Amino acid sequence: MRVLQRVRQATAFRAVWVATDSPRIADAVRAAGGEAILTRAELSSGLDRVAEAARDLDDGIIVNIQGDEPFVSAAGLDHLVELFRNPHVRMGTLAAPFPSDEELADPNRVKVVVDRQGRALYFSRSPIPHGKDGAPLLHVGVYGYRRDTLLELTRLGPCPLERAERLEQLRALWNGIQIHVAVGEYGSLGIDTPEDLERARRHFGVGRETA
Repeated sequence: MRVLQRVRQATAFRAVWVATDSPRIADAVRAAGGEAILTRAELSSGLDRVAEAARDLDDGIIVNIQGDEPFVSAAGLDHLVELFRNPHVRMGTLAAPFPSDEELADPNRVKVVVDRQGRALYFSRSPIPHGKDGAPLLHVGVYGYRRDTLLELTRLGPCPLERAERLEQLRALWNGIQIHVAVGEYGSLGIDTPEDLERARRHFGVGRETA
């Protein structure tokens, strides 16, 4: 429910839906006053789950906030949606300055480099760019899509880079779909490992009973 609460703080959304294959989660969302869409259990990725849910929606812009982002920035979400005022933007994401006290080599902290126009050049679990003078950005795993782009990505299927890095956003770059990056103090912390959970408790002062 923490993710749902954070997302509701953003002002750019017409509606917020939770896409899940679990009736138990859907019931919990509805009990908290939210709205849920049940999807098939056999879907292989969050991208596919959001795309299936989006087929029943009329909205032209879809934003995917994963359930493991309990500290996602509401201001960052509004900035992400703002990118789509440019009609040429098909897909967008968030990034933040890389925290000085974190280890660049940590594969769970995804790095992104962008061009001078704010478009992603590459995402990696390894440190990029090379060299001590590089200025890496921390990727925040939130994505915005035009609806037709989202559906196109599911049809294209995984690519070699995506499989190698285990980063589904590389599917877009592999197929020539530009990803525009909203950069700001939007640092978040996805909870993917026990170490992430402990880091979250240290950084954000979250108690064990609420994390």
